[in-house]
Amino acid sequence: MDVSEDKGIKPGYRLKLNSYDLGVDIELYDALNRIRFGNPEVKCVVVTSAKERMFCSGANIYMLGLSTHAWKVNFCKFTNETRNGIEDSSREGGLKFLAAMNGTVAGGGYELALACDEILMIDDRSSTLSLPEVPLLGVLPGTGGLTRLTDKRKVRRDLADVFCSTSEGVRADRAKQWKLVDHVARPQQFGDAVKERAAALAAQSRRPGTGQGIALPPLSRTIDESGYHYRNVDIAIDRKARTATVTVSAPAQRQPRDLAGIHAPVRAGGRWKWPGNWMTPS
Repeated sequence: MDVSEDKGIKPGYRLKLNSYDLGVDIELYDALNRIRFGNPEVKCVVVTSAKERMFCSGANIYMLGLSTHAWKVNFCKFTNETRNGIEDSSREGGLKFLAAMNGTVAGGGYELALACDEILMIDDRSSTLSLPEVPLLGVLPGTGGLTRLTDKRKVRRDLADVFCSTSEGVRADRAKQWKLVDHVARPQQFGDAVKERAAALAAQSRRPGTGQGIALPPLSRTIDESGYHYRNVDIAIDRKARTATVTVSAPAQRQPRDLAGIHAPVRAGGRWKWPGNWMTPS
């Protein structure tokens, strides 16, 4: 993760300290899905930072301050789906995730780490871990932080309460003691520890390690006054009526036999009937 400060999806703020906005999370979502579906040889993904002493400071506060309520709601929904997708990839597809926190992490950055299978934190005596939304902003963490602390990581509720009400956060030794992270390593051993834990997680993967993935080409999209138009999805907006009509079309030039196992055919008179198609089985 190496966020460019001046590349926000909207004007008016800078993405400092590896903070993210909707644009960054769209890139993360896209990258993870391309690994999941396009690269069957990958068995473990390491999520880490290209910046020194800073893993991720979470959702950009200034971006949220400039956003409408609807924008913030959709932003939190999308980031939640991205984190849920990480866990679904591990549970259903066997793609494992290691959060290699090589610096300070706060808020949504820790929520991203919580979605991974394991968390490794650097013990450099200065980097801290925190969910500071409650003491600093008076809001609850918006991407599953509290739920994953108690339900997934089984952190004691009294410790979770103290952790979530402490704005300065905790260092690696206490984070390990409180089960906020799985492993800690000193800076000299951190790189080796990442390789060791990634290899251990990869050994647990059910993914084949070889084979042909599914190509995910770039989206082809046009936007005009009538709506949004993709290759297979069309959204027609009636601004006067305040409605949007979404039409989803099947991919063009797809052979009926490609649908085997997706829709159940009905056999009649020696032919298979698909919805809208008849074909003689070969």
